[in-house]
Amino acid sequence: MKTLEERITELERRFFPIETVLYESELKELIETQKNFEIKNNGNKYFIEVTFETDKGHYCKVFEVSAYTEKQALFFCDRDILNPNLTELKRLGKIKWYKIINKKVKL
Repeated sequence: MKTLEERITELERRFFPIETVLYESELKELIETQKNFEIKNNGNKYFIEVTFETDKGHYCKVFEVSAYTEKQALFFCDRDILNPNLTELKRLGKIKWYKIINKKVKL
């Protein structure tokens, strides 16, 4: 019997071609906002512990992310929180470089 995570991953793979076609249309933004809304309201809360290093030092932070699976939570943390914020700090000149050392789901 498949776990919930395996079933969701299988569904995502199965519907990816349909999503790709829809994304090319005008509905792309609407679909993305609807997906984010549903994940935020119906998803599980995961706490992601991230260890990263910059030219200023070594840091360990915990972020709360809504997602359906642990893999999805790790991806959302990376896409929506870590990379945008660290890239912005780099652009502003507050840090010169950064390196994400470890990401894991904290129980």
